[in-house]
Amino acid sequence: MFALMFGMGLTLSVGDFRRIARAPLATFLGTLLQLVGMPIVGLALARIFDLPPLLAAGLVLMAACPGGMFSNLYVYFARANGALSVTLTATATMATLFTLPLWVQLSLSGSEGPAGEIIIPIGATALQLAGLTVLPIIIGMSVRSRWPGALRFEKWFSRIGAVVIVVIMVYDGAQQPELPLAEFQQVLAPTLWFAVAALVLGLVVPLVFGLATRDAVTIGVELVVKNLLLGVVLAREALTFEALIPILAFSFFQTPIGVMLLVGWRLLARSGLVAGPEPPAAETPP
Repeated sequence: MFALMFGMGLTLSVGDFRRIARAPLATFLGTLLQLVGMPIVGLALARIFDLPPLLAAGLVLMAACPGGMFSNLYVYFARANGALSVTLTATATMATLFTLPLWVQLSLSGSEGPAGEIIIPIGATALQLAGLTVLPIIIGMSVRSRWPGALRFEKWFSRIGAVVIVVIMVYDGAQQPELPLAEFQQVLAPTLWFAVAALVLGLVVPLVFGLATRDAVTIGVELVVKNLLLGVVLAREALTFEALIPILAFSFFQTPIGVMLLVGWRLLARSGLVAGPEPPAAETPP
């Protein structure tokens, strides 16, 4: 996780955070939806589908994760608002130090049995997340500021970090006495509905507040394409393997839906029904 976040830091600069002042409404709405709106949706779906406590905690954990580096790449290649995407990813990642453990603990409150005995130490978890997210991001930004050419190594840090986390997750799954197929099937419907809700809220709320279609599409992608590896790390450290199942299920939906959103927007823009992308020169690659 440290390597992944260091790689993200290499893609960021102080200017990315200065954009908050230039586009405060888009940044505020996108961050609020990521940190508050989507976790509430996750809690509601867990109650509607009457998920067991640990599956519910995993669903809420997934819902509370910020956008990830893949969302930045999708937005950049589709020529949506890459600057906004990077800003939303960075600000939400910083804020999730405190919001992630709070939402997970809230999802477990009132649970009976072993799940009810799980206590997420907010302060200690926030410090752990800071060591895995904020610290490497700051180090990565500092390295890029001093040696701009270091950006070319970002993909190697990201690939190595992602491969190691996936290997550990697969190893954990292999140690389970039985494959959790029943639990996996149980969370397919709520995770799919979550993806649909993220898509709808990400588009409708920004448009209602008068943002450009390009910004609404960018926020929608940020809500759908999440940093699930952060959720995997926290679930593995603080919960059990069962809490990973909703994260795994959602991973099958987020990429197709995120790509579908961007492709649909480009097709509508090409037909003249909505505003299209800006010229490539107006973008800074994430």
